[in-house]
Amino acid sequence: MQHYTSFIIIVVLVLFGMYRRIRRTVGFQYLVRGRLTTRVVIFSILALVILAAGAADPMSYVSDAIGLVIGGIIAYISARTTKFEMRDGRWGYLQHLWIGIGLIVLFIGRLAFRFIEISQEVGNIHQQQAGQNQMAAQSFSDPWTSGIFMLLVAYYIGYFVFLLRKARQLESQSLSVGMNGDAH
Repeated sequence: MQHYTSFIIIVVLVLFGMYRRIRRTVGFQYLVRGRLTTRVVIFSILALVILAAGAADPMSYVSDAIGLVIGGIIAYISARTTKFEMRDGRWGYLQHLWIGIGLIVLFIGRLAFRFIEISQEVGNIHQQQAGQNQMAAQSFSDPWTSGIFMLLVAYYIGYFVFLLRKARQLESQSLSVGMNGDAH
């Protein structure tokens, strides 16, 4: 019974996180530099964890590199199509809708596929004492999962760094317009 309760709690937390991610992706967001900086740090740490997990299989670095390149390209395209506007005296942005939705579908699809793979292996691994450690290590050493996660990490780091730079630029423009407006 306790196993099912833990599983249900994890599923609810994952669904809540996905709901928040989808809501943020398809809607207007204010530029909050502290939150963006925190996200860059978290995604950078996640990238290091994924790279370290792939050390057991050096060929996974190929998929990681491909994911980094594709994620960087998507971040560049998304940055070029992001719209900025001021609401209630604060700058905000609207991310390109289809890029955001595509990334969410990619993430959820790969996560679901990996979950199905792991659940099929649980019967075999459950019989071994070291199975859980082996399963955790295999989660990111899988080239597809690792590559997709690196794509997402590269995208979010690149996109959030772009937003940080744009926030700084918009704030300095607002200050200079405010100073020039006061002088007249």
